[in-house]
Amino acid sequence: MNGKIYKIIDDDNLLEIREKKHKNENDFQRLIKKYPDLIPGDLIDNDNPRKWLVVGREINNIDVFLLDQDGMPTIVEVKKIDNDEIHRSVIAQLFDYGSKLFSKTIAQIRVDIDKYSPTDLETFLDNNDIEEEEFLEKLKMNIKEEKMRLIVVSDGIPRNLQNIVEFLNNEMESIEVLAVEIKQYTDDQDGTKIFVPRLVGHSRDTTVFEPELREETLYENLDDVGALFYRELLQFANENNFEPKWTKTGFFLTVPIEEEYVKILHCYSDKYSFGQSIFSTNISIIDRVKAGEVIFEQYLKDALEIDDFYTVNTNFGYLNFGYKVDRNLDEKQWEKFKINLLGTKEKIEENGLITE
Repeated sequence: MNGKIYKIIDDDNLLEIREKKHKNENDFQRLIKKYPDLIPGDLIDNDNPRKWLVVGREINNIDVFLLDQDGMPTIVEVKKIDNDEIHRSVIAQLFDYGSKLFSKTIAQIRVDIDKYSPTDLETFLDNNDIEEEEFLEKLKMNIKEEKMRLIVVSDGIPRNLQNIVEFLNNEMESIEVLAVEIKQYTDDQDGTKIFVPRLVGHSRDTTVFEPELREETLYENLDDVGALFYRELLQFANENNFEPKWTKTGFFLTVPIEEEYVKILHCYSDKYSFGQSIFSTNISIIDRVKAGEVIFEQYLKDALEIDDFYTVNTNFGYLNFGYKVDRNLDEKQWEKFKINLLGTKEKIEENGLITE
């Protein structure tokens, strides 16, 4: 059943305005490209509302590609509620497009802006009081550090999609996953169209200027058990050429390869809502490494043989493992865990990255 809103007209009569479904996904895409502010930037960041530069539509299969004023790549995938893909596979599509975007250079994106954007870059920068050099440098850093925003836009957000979005948005540090519901209402008297956006999945603090942790500040956000655990892990990482990539709530443990980094473990401090915890990161291994699914399957299997490690269900296809750092690992657990990390690292190095 379609929804409705009301307005009071001059003669004090209450006028009913019924919801009108978007005609098709192409029209929906064109609407977002023409009016990007339908993506509610003020709801995404209350303190510093997001402003949108439309790079273009249908670039490398991306429905609508946006940049915000901090050079954060934002991929928008548009699905109508009656499209079966809205329930789960839309998330896989977003991650697929996102992984390919990380391979683009700043020069290529700059060309796309000049070629496809309906807004002149200079005008966008002037309106947001930022120099082009600074903006492009921020964009470069976001791509280098694999930071982006993925947004599903629909005329209705089903509950299972909302659950997936909220889970991912809490679990992932460098990638923000959101959903926006945009309902359309038409006043039959004068043809006026009214659009009502609603943000879904925004359940974490996304303050842009919150500083990332470093090793010295990590320990300030741990209890005694957490400090012992992470000192052991970081010493092991340093001795075996793993690279920590710091976030606002902890760090990723990564494998340096071919001048890039494959994330294999997400390590949280007490700043994370669930507390001191570690989780495997299947997406980086599976999507970026040759035979990544096989490597991750063994990584997961070996980890779950360690006492107190548990399965985490992501709800959309792949499992992860987790460990709640409420006590340090004993000697036997550490031995198994370190062997597993080293074995996974060696397999990633032997197989190499996927190239297209």
